[in-house]
Amino acid sequence: MELADENHPDKPTEFSQSRNSDPAKYLHGIGIAKMSIPDIYQDSSVLAANAIYELIDRDKLLPAEIARIDIATETGVDESKPVAAYVHGMLEQKFGKGSFKRTSGVEYKFARVSTADALESSLDWAWAGRSNGRCSIVCSTDIAKYPLNTPGESTQGAGAVALLIKENPRLLAFDNVIGTYMEDEDDFWRPLFSTTAVVHGKHSEKCYLKAMEGAVDNWAEQAISSGLVSPGPGESLIDQFGPMSFHVPYPKMAEKGFAYLLRHFWRGLSRWDEIVKKIGIEPKPAGFKKRGEFEKAESDYMRQFMETSRFQAEYNDKVAEGLIHARESGNSYSASEKSCLSMLLETKARKDADLVGKRGG
Repeated sequence: MELADENHPDKPTEFSQSRNSDPAKYLHGIGIAKMSIPDIYQDSSVLAANAIYELIDRDKLLPAEIARIDIATETGVDESKPVAAYVHGMLEQKFGKGSFKRTSGVEYKFARVSTADALESSLDWAWAGRSNGRCSIVCSTDIAKYPLNTPGESTQGAGAVALLIKENPRLLAFDNVIGTYMEDEDDFWRPLFSTTAVVHGKHSEKCYLKAMEGAVDNWAEQAISSGLVSPGPGESLIDQFGPMSFHVPYPKMAEKGFAYLLRHFWRGLSRWDEIVKKIGIEPKPAGFKKRGEFEKAESDYMRQFMETSRFQAEYNDKVAEGLIHARESGNSYSASEKSCLSMLLETKARKDADLVGKRGG
């Protein structure tokens, strides 16, 4: 696994001055300390090529050993030619013309989740025994960019993460259960004629939480019925996981997502009874005349839950270390979840944490 971002950071203090706003809004409100800004000559294909080259160089791979290079992005550079083709060209500038002619490559596009699709394809390829001793590389690469003077400006960034896929991996092994949730929504999109995304922030947050819960529920149904996981009496599904990585448009969103999952899977357990004793019962829509009143009560309740020692202990153990990179680089769209995973593994390794046999989430 190789992570690459750009070393042209824009600090919230500088950004807030240009927008006449309080830097605390970015540092504490959404958890961003810096935003990576690509150079004028860099696009998503350049970021991908950098990450992939570093991975190849570090692992001392030969072009002939690489069967596939698949790219996941929502900021592609051409409507016909995939980013993978541009990456091939740049790599051949290093390794020689024609060196990757036996390496296939496609581009996957689906905001936030295209990496999962690209990874699933490579895993199926490896599990089917088609690798013949060769490997696959899946690279997520994106540049998050929003219109000037809009709320989305504070959640920009850039980065790429390259993953090496082999039949017999050294670092991570994947099981064959995949949770799915899909729905057509208007929370986020980028029209063909636009270089910047359109986002409905509050609605997008709700879609994030709804889709995450739906996908995890689907995974849990399959995993429990197949015997892959077996929560015991008084246990939560989340107890089955060690470190957990999240899609990170900004760090506070990932923290909120984790809190949302805990609330969902702790209900009915004794630990949730303890939470209710401290902060009261959860607000329900039926208890309010106006939707806005319920949403405010729900937001306040979530904040109180996230301040409890029980939540903080779980968050610091499973999630917090994975958000270090996002705090220093901002939003990298499709690459953000795997950059979170990369940072989790790196920080745990530095602490000599024993992750052998642990299940990641």
